[in-house]
Amino acid sequence: MTIRISGAVVLGAVLALGACSKQPNMDKVRDNVSKVQAEGQKKIADAQANFDKANAEARKDLTDARVDANAKVEPANQEAAKDMSNAHADATEKLADARYDVDKAKAEASYNTSIAQCESQTGEANKSCKDSAKATYDSSVAAAKAAKDAAQKNAQASKG
Repeated sequence: MTIRISGAVVLGAVLALGACSKQPNMDKVRDNVSKVQAEGQKKIADAQANFDKANAEARKDLTDARVDANAKVEPANQEAAKDMSNAHADATEKLADARYDVDKAKAEASYNTSIAQCESQTGEANKSCKDSAKATYDSSVAAAKAAKDAAQKNAQASKG
């Protein structure tokens, strides 16, 4: 009789432990990672398209400024040089904004992918994985913002 009771107790304990250590569904995690990666790539492509558009507009603005500058007569040469300098500074600022958007989209895509991959872990490992992903994201965005701010500061300094 005591053997049957002990066996039942052991069996119940094994079943209870099995229920507590449920592993994540790896197929679901893989599917989620793929989805997040695709969304990230779309964000990057959209930001890159905006950057390309800003770059084309900046080149057009510079070309227009050059044409205008060349059309002015000799007494207006200083004004033309100022116009060129301002057009260049404006273009630099636009490109800095667009580059920041691209860099931020890349950081977000990487962050979202990392978070999705963290779901394959449980407990403290999952938390640590997410904390690391957030720290990497924050660092990437801060670097992109610093680069943008530096480019805009230089552009403002060159305006005449």
